[in-house]
Amino acid sequence: MWEVPKEAALVAGDADGPFELVAFDNALRKAGIAELNLVPVSSIWPIGCKIVKWRKMEPGTIVPLVISKICSSTPGQKIAAAVGIAISETSHGMVSEYHDIGITQKMAARTAEDMVRYMMERRGLEPTKITSVSAGHVVEQHGAALAAVVFIR
Repeated sequence: MWEVPKEAALVAGDADGPFELVAFDNALRKAGIAELNLVPVSSIWPIGCKIVKWRKMEPGTIVPLVISKICSSTPGQKIAAAVGIAISETSHGMVSEYHDIGITQKMAARTAEDMVRYMMERRGLEPTKITSVSAGHVVEQHGAALAAVVFIR
C-alpha cells in the first residue's frame, strides 16, 4: 500500500551508448537508480515532503518517481532534461518535468524552475522554495539525459 511520501531525492544522469536503450540504461546508472523498479507518479509535491540527499536502496526496490528523459540518435546534438520542484509551507507543491533538444543543461534547469513557478501561480499557491536538477549531453552515437524526483520514504 502506498503512503504519502515524506522524503524525496533529486537525481540526474546522461550517457551515450551503441543504441538508445543502452544509452538510457547508462544514464539511469549514472543517476544511481538503474537497479530500482520505477513507477511514474503525479507531479504533485505532498505537503510536508522534504528534499534529502539520495540514499542507496536495495536493488529491485519499487519506488515512485517523476522523471524527465530525452534520447537522441543524432551525433553532435545537444539534449537536456530537468525536473523542478516548488515547495510550499502552506499547501502542496508541484514538480515540473522538462526536456528539449538544442539547449544546455543550465537552460533546461531554469526552464523547469520557471514552469513549476508558473504552475503554482496558476493555482494560487505560493512557493517558499524552488529548486531543480538537470542533466545535459552532447550525442556521440546514441545519447540519453534524464532527471528525476525519487520518492524514497
